[in-house]
Amino acid sequence: MGWSEVGLEIGRGEFEELATTEYFLTDTLPTLPTLQDSSLNCNFCRVLRDALLNQYADLIRGVNVGRDPKEDQDRRDADPSLLTIRGFHSRIRFPGPDFFAVQLQVTILKRTEHSGLELFKGPFFMEWRIEAAEGNQSVTDHLNLPKPLKSLFDIKDLLPASYLVQDYEFVNSTFVPKMLLDVRDEPARLVSRETILTSSGRVPKYAALSYCWGPPEAASQQHTLTRDTLAQRLQQIRLEELPLTVRDAVCVTRALTLPYLWVDALCILQDDVSDWEQQCVDMHKIYGNAHITLCAAASKSCIDGLVQPHQYHALIPFKSAVHDVVGYYSLRLDIIGTKKLIAKYAPPVNKFTPDGNSWHNRGWVFQERASSHRKLLFWRNSIGLFCPSSDDLPLVYHTISGDCVSRPWELGVELTPMVVFRISRPNDHHSQGELLDMWLKLIRSYSTISASSFTNPLDILPAISGLAAMYHPYLTRNTSAQGLSRLIPDYIAGYWKQDLARSMLWSINLSGGHAAAMSPRIQLSRLLESLRTSSQKHRIPSWSQLTRDGSLNMFTDRFWATKYCNFRPTASILDARTKPAGDNPFGYTQENPHLLLQTKVVNLKALTSPNVTVKRVPSSTPYYSHQLFDGNQPLCLIRRDFADSPRALDGEEERKHHQALLKELSSCYLALIGNCDVKKRWESRRRRYWNRLCFRNNWDHKPIGLVLHPVPNGSPSDFYRVGIFMPNAWEPSRRLPELFESMGETREICLY
Repeated sequence: MGWSEVGLEIGRGEFEELATTEYFLTDTLPTLPTLQDSSLNCNFCRVLRDALLNQYADLIRGVNVGRDPKEDQDRRDADPSLLTIRGFHSRIRFPGPDFFAVQLQVTILKRTEHSGLELFKGPFFMEWRIEAAEGNQSVTDHLNLPKPLKSLFDIKDLLPASYLVQDYEFVNSTFVPKMLLDVRDEPARLVSRETILTSSGRVPKYAALSYCWGPPEAASQQHTLTRDTLAQRLQQIRLEELPLTVRDAVCVTRALTLPYLWVDALCILQDDVSDWEQQCVDMHKIYGNAHITLCAAASKSCIDGLVQPHQYHALIPFKSAVHDVVGYYSLRLDIIGTKKLIAKYAPPVNKFTPDGNSWHNRGWVFQERASSHRKLLFWRNSIGLFCPSSDDLPLVYHTISGDCVSRPWELGVELTPMVVFRISRPNDHHSQGELLDMWLKLIRSYSTISASSFTNPLDILPAISGLAAMYHPYLTRNTSAQGLSRLIPDYIAGYWKQDLARSMLWSINLSGGHAAAMSPRIQLSRLLESLRTSSQKHRIPSWSQLTRDGSLNMFTDRFWATKYCNFRPTASILDARTKPAGDNPFGYTQENPHLLLQTKVVNLKALTSPNVTVKRVPSSTPYYSHQLFDGNQPLCLIRRDFADSPRALDGEEERKHHQALLKELSSCYLALIGNCDVKKRWESRRRRYWNRLCFRNNWDHKPIGLVLHPVPNGSPSDFYRVGIFMPNAWEPSRRLPELFESMGETREICLY
């Protein structure tokens, strides 16, 4: 092949000039018959075709996931018919060792109506790393190629020498898990907390495993601890009986010279509800006190292992033109490197994770990631060590082949949000207000975890019970130094009672990005059915953010907090019927959890008149946001949890759409939860100057609350939360306070 030596920082115009090579291939989509024919005699062509049709299937189809489903369908139905490939090699220079890479430019052409061809998208690039092939030492030495990682026992050599002796301030310096897996000898065995403390007299170092059990067919191969197997597990556990991910974790623990490993399946009695609930409460201590957490980030189940075999690699023959060196080297597709090139040179196409796994989106993993101080993440082609000293960015990063990159940004822009994860840990320096703000931000992050990621949807609350237990001591401490009496908070379905009124004032995130893409665009009838399921089966009330994907609290969000602040509750919480169903005070709740409130309620049906109109709020994210008007007077801004009704297709589309929305809203109620200060949008220079002289701030005091819908077939006092109402900060209303004074009815309601 006539490779051209071109660097990584090549521009598009420069590429067209430099990458004219003797190697140029044209093939036909979607089956790539040319590559299929050449695969008979060329190992690389076979691997290349496999990667294009599987790893990058969406790229070659030209599917671009966007906000408009119609646009997606149009792109999906497009007919890209030709694919051209040009190849060149380059020496990549990072702060670590240099390495050789082969980069391929893949260009897609599509047929036009006039049988011509035009560029479907900008070309995307694939990066293939040149590495040593086993049994070809002469080629390896001649080309100075990196050697693949042959065994997990070699991991210790990849990590900084100081990391094993460096300790961190753990959650509880005296805590030891109830059970640990002793991996010092073969066979391994379980040991109890009492045995460890009796034999050594000190808190041991141990690793903890964070992984997914996987679907039922994979989870059935998981060997678990039960009351019947406890005596046997205390004697011995043979590694060959364990699923591959757990076996790999044992190997890594031994390689890091750590004596113990904590694995949930083997350290929690799976048939003892009491033991399971107690360890759920201690989960932040289990992972927070671990010397290191091993994260199976590339594994979809317990049988996949920590390190995935290279799926796309080929042996390439080599013969030196100068020296008597003949043999082979390996060419491996670098998925992370390819992702960086795609982001750099091509338009954004089909956002995907490099390993196609769901570990970081699993419900139980959220708590494990948040609690762990030091994490060793295993992807398909790389290993990353994350420490607090590096601000939770990679302290060191290795590919499985042994190449080292010592800068976090070399992971690529798309990968970083997946692996970077931080929550604010409570300490004695935080005030009560700061702690409550921190908890609401934690719940916001947790709300992006879908209920479908749990094998048992009832686990939604238990999966963060350890984090709640971590916050609880700080929220119950004596705060007399701040002039407050001792707080004894109740934990109510994910929230704290002293902040419950403010906690209910959240909204679907419409600011774009991942959370907005997950926002449930469902009709009102489907939302009510979903809330009934959440209440009865998942035991999560409708006023909890955990019933929606991707939501934010109005008083802790960076944008909305500049418009709304100083919330003061007015609704009285008479009773919170969300009692725990078991021994875990932060775990399961009883069926149909609900609040008994006393507050002012306005029936929107009473407002329905020819003068009452609803208008969409003009903004970049118009969905779900509408302004309610009485004549020309604005009343309030309504942000709904349900989507618009289907629009009519005739000329009166907008009018009919607003009528349909008013009809839906006429079945709803506005419930006053509290008042907040709303910043005015406009003020003259003279008024702004005068306000500064008089030490006045520019805020108005306005009502804010919930949009409620009666529970279908329930009593007249039973409601679901289906949205929030608030004063429009861009168009302040004087009518909203008058509305509750004149039409508000003080009622006792049950909010399910």
